Amino acid sequence: MIRIKELPKEVIIKIAAGEVVAGPNSVVKELLENSLDAGADEITIEIVDGGKAIIRVEDNGCGMTAEEMKLSIMPHTTSKISTIEDLYSLQSFGFRGEALASISRVSKMKMISKTQEEEIGTQLEIFGGEIVDEKKVNAKTGTIIEVEDLFYNIPARRKFLKSESVEGRYVTEIIEKFALSNSVNLVYLRDKREIYHFTKDLDLVTKCLKIYPELKSKDLIEIFYEDTSIIISGIISNPKVARSNRTAQTFFVNKRYIKAASLFSILEKGYGEMLEKGKHPYSVIFIDLPPDTIDVNIHPQKLEVKFKDEQKIVMLLKNVIRESLLKKTKFTIEFVSTRSDNEEKQQQEEKISNINPIQDLYVKSANTESFDDQVFKESSVSFDPRGEGRRFDPNELRINKFKEHNVHEINKNMHFDFDRIKNEFKKDETFFDLDLNNLIRILGTVANRYIIVETKESILIVDFHAAHERYIFEELKKQISEKGSLSTNLLITPYKINLDEIRKSIIIENKDYLEKLGIIIEEKSYEVYVKGLPTGIDYNDIETVIWNIADELRVIDFEGAEKIFDKNLATIACRSAVKTGDNPVGLEKLLTEILENKLLTCPHGRPIMMHLSFKELDKYFERT
Repeated sequence: MIRIKELPKEVIIKIAAGEVVAGPNSVVKELLENSLDAGADEITIEIVDGGKAIIRVEDNGCGMTAEEMKLSIMPHTTSKISTIEDLYSLQSFGFRGEALASISRVSKMKMISKTQEEEIGTQLEIFGGEIVDEKKVNAKTGTIIEVEDLFYNIPARRKFLKSESVEGRYVTEIIEKFALSNSVNLVYLRDKREIYHFTKDLDLVTKCLKIYPELKSKDLIEIFYEDTSIIISGIISNPKVARSNRTAQTFFVNKRYIKAASLFSILEKGYGEMLEKGKHPYSVIFIDLPPDTIDVNIHPQKLEVKFKDEQKIVMLLKNVIRESLLKKTKFTIEFVSTRSDNEEKQQQEEKISNINPIQDLYVKSANTESFDDQVFKESSVSFDPRGEGRRFDPNELRINKFKEHNVHEINKNMHFDFDRIKNEFKKDETFFDLDLNNLIRILGTVANRYIIVETKESILIVDFHAAHERYIFEELKKQISEKGSLSTNLLITPYKINLDEIRKSIIIENKDYLEKLGIIIEEKSYEVYVKGLPTGIDYNDIETVIWNIADELRVIDFEGAEKIFDKNLATIACRSAVKTGDNPVGLEKLLTEILENKLLTCPHGRPIMMHLSFKELDKYFERT
């Protein structure tokens, strides 16, 4: 039987410290909050070895006396609150009185501080929570705190810290959050190299462009809402500018950075149908409201808040995002021409040589003359399931004669239930049992992105980009299985990649991983150059591929290595596949591969084709 016993004080203190100090990034967060609460507007942060060796924060705040310095490292000592009621009217970042106490107990810490009233400052050295040295020193008004050998006295905790690169990246993320939410002069050094220098006069858009160099000012939309009790402000990105995950979405409540799954979801609901599937916008959003309407005392590291009226916040946030997008996003609307029939006919005849006939819609009315048999030249290609026939060229289809026609208004009660067809297609694979010999011919392409295929019993509409992307994806997986890595094409001149600090760190620390994907990189003076690319990647797609891979690797701990690797292969397949507007060739072989292997979707989950039976078409056209 296990007996209940009281834990030693030393164990209790170290357990409590572990809740506050998760790693170097949480130390930096706590020290930065203290600097801001002390009224500092000039802060310098320096880390060595990802913060595991040294973390140093210097500020020009109000400073502390020797007595206050000694009190600050005692548990539950603070200048922020006096009564329990103060927790519900907080205006400061720190308030628990645990940060410095916890940090001092799991590190070797040095503190130097001086108030404006004092002529000379005080220096304390604290090892494992015990003051080992105290002396007077010359110092500027403000505070310097230096933390060395984090978790030196808790080997089990230190063992779980990640590599210097990863821990340094976590610190960089924290620095970026504080830079976005505060107007201060902030300098960040990593292993003696300056990473960031933000000045207090920078506006939010400029800061975003500094942190996300892939963005341009035109990509960002400012949002603002204000009433008597709440202000919502910040920036969001144009719907066309997005990442494959939510790593570029940041929320602040009363300038405090928070993590709230509900806010991420509401942000994207505000975009609605404007966002491409699987894409997530950039955002830096501030929610300012009375302190007594939120509770920040629900998380040891103060990363979560509880709203008194969450439904109101959700509704307002969604509305301000939607309204801002509708005001600032431009949509192109094409109107039907009102010109005379002769003008319309003349323009069509002038453009006739550039038209792919399968893109034209001919709707026959009751009084229309019969079709001239020579409207279309019969030159479509018979389907060759072995892929040995001649290559399909959409330009082989020509209009020889353009015939004037009338447009018949379709009965509005007649319509295809495309959602039903799509759902049936997803759950019913029986049509893949169709003998490939039943595929008669490729009729052509529509809108420069769909292939139309005639079978004995139906029509297949195939998205050739999605089909080609899936085909390449399967080939890449086969290559990895057989050779262990993808083939690489070396570049004549190394290509310098424009990367933000987080992505740069990820790419550098995953150099060997990238080589498995056929990407050869080189680091020079902390700049990243690409020397080789996997076969099929266009030179103009280099940055997009690297950005996407870095974004996926950033969340590998949450989604798993195997899933992220497949996503990276999908990115390479997507950029290698033919695009809308390309002139595809070898379509017979592509369709044979897709149908023989019963491939339903592209690597990202989009459907590859739609199957329309002649029975469905006959029903629509009321043929009996």
